[in-house]
Amino acid sequence: MHFKSLIIHPFLFAIFPIVFIFSYIPEVPINYLALPILLVSVVIFLLLILLKLLFKDSTKAGIMLSFLLILVIGYEYLHTELFGIEIEGINVGSYITLLVPFSIIFVLGIYYLIKTKNKLNNPSTVFNIVSIALIIVVTFYTGIYNLEDPEMKYSKNLEMLLLSDVEQTNLPDIYYIILDGYAGTDSLQKHFNFDNSDFISALSKRGFYMPSISYSNYPVTVLSVPSSLNMQYLNFLGEELGTELTDRHPIDEILQKNLVMKNLKSKGYHIVSFYAGGSADGSTLFVDEKLCGEKHYLNELRDLFVRFTPITYFIPLQSYQDKSYEILCTFSEIPNVKDGISQPIFVYAHMLTPHIPYIFDADGNPVTFSPTTIDQSTEKKFYLEQLKFVNKKVIETVDILLSKSQKTPIIMIQSDHGERTGIDWSNPTKEMIKQGLNNLNAYYLPNDGKNSLYDNITPVNSFRVIFNEYFNVDFELLDDKYYWVKSEERLYDQKDVTEILNEYG
Repeated sequence: MHFKSLIIHPFLFAIFPIVFIFSYIPEVPINYLALPILLVSVVIFLLLILLKLLFKDSTKAGIMLSFLLILVIGYEYLHTELFGIEIEGINVGSYITLLVPFSIIFVLGIYYLIKTKNKLNNPSTVFNIVSIALIIVVTFYTGIYNLEDPEMKYSKNLEMLLLSDVEQTNLPDIYYIILDGYAGTDSLQKHFNFDNSDFISALSKRGFYMPSISYSNYPVTVLSVPSSLNMQYLNFLGEELGTELTDRHPIDEILQKNLVMKNLKSKGYHIVSFYAGGSADGSTLFVDEKLCGEKHYLNELRDLFVRFTPITYFIPLQSYQDKSYEILCTFSEIPNVKDGISQPIFVYAHMLTPHIPYIFDADGNPVTFSPTTIDQSTEKKFYLEQLKFVNKKVIETVDILLSKSQKTPIIMIQSDHGERTGIDWSNPTKEMIKQGLNNLNAYYLPNDGKNSLYDNITPVNSFRVIFNEYFNVDFELLDDKYYWVKSEERLYDQKDVTEILNEYG
């Protein structure tokens, strides 16, 4: 068959969003793409047959279908790129604004294709070439993206805290559990009138050390977690890149190629990360397994595909209820990671709970929560119910871990920041700053390791203490400081609020 008579471009234009989306989720197993590509191809095939019957011309049917696909993809692309840009008060990237020019192009294009008597073999050939080129470019980009470099390209001033090459034996298993947005004891008492002493006492009875003064170093996940996993503050990024920068890639690379996982990998650790209501952090250079992601992969592909096309108007994005599987799976699987593994393990489980979305009541039953239709008081009730459920699951998980472990493990349970309902980010009061930073901080360290802890330790020093105590190094402990940001869009503009919290107590 001659290339000019081939009609492959509608199929390639249709699967282009799927391949493009895959480039943004490089960890998704490639076999997960088979089903969406097959379904899209079947739909395109049926539409081609329908249009061919209608116009009695397969080339024209293919051109018309590709034309429609290009309009759909271009419509969403321009919406994404131009949204928020205003000219004389008009948002040029809004769906409604773009609807006018795209409707005109649609009508004129369809009118021409219906009326023309010209042979369309040449345009069809051009479409074939363009569609093939798009697939090749995106595939090549994905391949280059996945050739990971273990060294960070950003941040000249990042302190490279590396463990020595001295061989060690009998290294402890380490479990790092992050409960997103879990409020500290003071905040729960003040803002929720809730006494969390039963939970704190339960951890204490099991041997956990909990500082009486407990704050995170940052009030947002995107700074707090990479700071903890790299054992240092990130304020140098503002000095390097400017406080006005909104690009998160430098922070994301620091997170994915973090020094904690890098160090543990160098010591032969088997590293596991969890999809626990969100992404499973850690570069695949360091992480051996990313668990509880079966639904995550499919949901991410679905949601990104929906965002890539205007059908976002008609199909809702990932349901809050979808996340319940990932969180319950994580609690269930954490105690099983060690099964069958002889080498030491590092388990990293960042759970999107008790943080919104609220999907559990205190007994773990599903709840329906709509953030757009309830008041702040009701939202706090949802939060507290979910926190009570998390308390039960944490104690249950800790008990199984301690009973199953042949060798006493390290268990660290922290929240990345406090609970933040009602905070004015730009003009916070002292109480709001405390609320946003007051967190949970609990350490289970074997062999008297807790003697190295102190009463106001913050997450930035957590792994410095652990590495010093169990890996024969002498990392200097940093002054425990606290930073505020005005929004998650201005992450590099960090204000030191240490004095405010020290005075506040």
